[in-house]
Amino acid sequence: MTARAGHESRTKLEVAVCDAMTRHNVAHEHRSLRFRVHDETGGHAKYSPAIVARRGTILFLVEPVGTPSRAVLQRLTRFLEQHSPEIVLVLVAADAKVPKIPIEAYDEIYPESRLADLVQRIRDQDPEGIVPPFEKPRTAG
Repeated sequence: MTARAGHESRTKLEVAVCDAMTRHNVAHEHRSLRFRVHDETGGHAKYSPAIVARRGTILFLVEPVGTPSRAVLQRLTRFLEQHSPEIVLVLVAADAKVPKIPIEAYDEIYPESRLADLVQRIRDQDPEGIVPPFEKPRTAG
């Protein structure tokens, strides 16, 4: 599945995010970074974010998640515990799924219907500035 030439996407949601970023001239890469996420047993899991958008020293890791499994959410939560403050982990999910994703699994989250807000947020980030706080939605039980 390809959104644009050179932008290999694995899901329809990733294609939608890529298309929105491309339309608004937000430079981004697909699976260009690789991380190790350590677990409580001393092992590690590999993590390669679907989309990376760079704003100076700040990295936006954009992860389109359809119906994330418990294992994926746990890996993302552990990643957040281990990452640099210059990395912003952003999830994009179907509108109905957003309130069901635990707030500890992301820095920012956007429903699929608000991709324009995500793109604008990345574009507005001052490459030399601090990352403003994000008000997280409440989760449903």
